[in-house]
Amino acid sequence: MVENIDVLLTFLVSLFFTYSITKLSAKMGMIDVPNERSAHLNPIPRGAGVAIFLAYFLVLLCCYTSLAMQYKGFILASLIIFVIGVYDDNRGVEPKAKFIGITIATLLIFFIDGLRIDTLGVWFGHEVTLPLFFSLIVTIIAVVGFTNALNLIDGLDGLSGSVSIVIFGAFYYIGLVYHDAFIMTVSLLMIPAIVAFLFFNWHPAKIFMGDSGSLVLGFTISVVAIKSIAYISITSVLFLTAIPIIDTLTVMIRRIQRGLSPFNPDKTHLHHKVLRWKGGVDNAVVIIVLIQLVFSIMGLALRRQPDNIVFFIFAIILILAFAFLDERAVARERTIITKIRKAGVTFIKKHLNKYIIFPVLILLIVWVIAIKMGWL
Repeated sequence: MVENIDVLLTFLVSLFFTYSITKLSAKMGMIDVPNERSAHLNPIPRGAGVAIFLAYFLVLLCCYTSLAMQYKGFILASLIIFVIGVYDDNRGVEPKAKFIGITIATLLIFFIDGLRIDTLGVWFGHEVTLPLFFSLIVTIIAVVGFTNALNLIDGLDGLSGSVSIVIFGAFYYIGLVYHDAFIMTVSLLMIPAIVAFLFFNWHPAKIFMGDSGSLVLGFTISVVAIKSIAYISITSVLFLTAIPIIDTLTVMIRRIQRGLSPFNPDKTHLHHKVLRWKGGVDNAVVIIVLIQLVFSIMGLALRRQPDNIVFFIFAIILILAFAFLDERAVARERTIITKIRKAGVTFIKKHLNKYIIFPVLILLIVWVIAIKMGWL
């Protein structure tokens, strides 16, 4: 069990380092200069991920040494991710170099710690197990994909940190329920480190976490998620980590449909859209964090259900998210077909939402509660 004093220590160390980096970031060359995609207008210090990482990592090594030594691959992999993030905040790192670095880190946890995705879950009563080679490929794709997905949502003050707290909180619960010391310790130590950072990152932010933070958080969440597959259905992890995954998938699909590279930067992410709808950064962040909280609760409730059922629910939500966040109609307004389609979409959004979408969502929630209570 994690001692309360260790949680407090992690918080205080993170607070101290974040404050120090805020004062020293200009001398260290870690300044975020705004561009056309930025939500801020003035240069802001970045690199507070150094504080988050050092606070959690030092307490983990010093106070939970035996546990850390059981996962040497994770320790080495975390250092690699951290170094890549710090270098990127300072001088910039090519996407290809990031991919290679995260892949090497994944190989360390895969072969040294045995942390891998070796099953795709139970589908229609049959477990789909993966041979070692395919397990390696799927694990690399999952870790690289989610690490970058969390990096992509780091677009508003306090957003990625707050979403990460909700995700780590859900995994801490899993570690607590199933008595997994690694999941429980890593998740719980990360939370106070991030909370201390948010004192300086909440809008208007005095400092950003930078890639030294977002890459570390994304990678760490990936690792505890893989570890949790031993206890819960693999598809329920999609709910526990929903916001980064849904945002990345919808944005990439939309870019491909427009004939663009899926990695082409733009302002079509979920946080950009919510910000335009709600105006204030604080409101947008709170809304997205609450959505992630709902997803996490659903994931915990569905964690023992067959993967085909859980995936079906997630797929419906993904399709709805893509349909109602799609802005492609704006670029096709000149044609008659588009005008008809736009009128239909407007009608649906104005009139059928309350008759179809909301009842469907309510039924899904009731269904989840019924499963949780054992009524079905």
